[in-house]
Amino acid sequence: MAININIDDQLGLEYAFRIAGKKRELTYDDECAAEIERVQLIVNKLSNEIEDKAKDNREDLPVDEQLAYFNTKYGEIKDALIVFFDKYFGDGAGDEFYEYYHHSTRALSNVFLQINKYLEQVTINKKQK
Repeated sequence: MAININIDDQLGLEYAFRIAGKKRELTYDDECAAEIERVQLIVNKLSNEIEDKAKDNREDLPVDEQLAYFNTKYGEIKDALIVFFDKYFGDGAGDEFYEYYHHSTRALSNVFLQINKYLEQVTINKKQK
């Protein structure tokens, strides 16, 4: 007797997330994986720049100049995330998320990280046919 297993039904490549109060769907393909890596690299680079600047210039620059620098870097992080959300959840989704999460770049970052966490688990579901 043959054991029939349908791999097509077991791969988890299509996801539905609830984000900003709505169901959002995403297909995890190679392009999406590459885009996630690109955004992660950008966000990590900018975060490292923020940390380095905070360490180096605590006393060298006036507070207003430091704050302007940090606001610029946080804006760049937000922009990178918004572009990703717009591409994968529809035009305007990034701004919609940003507004929904009280204009918080950290919240956008966490949404992105949670999405990535689930997408990294592209494993075969435990269903057999």
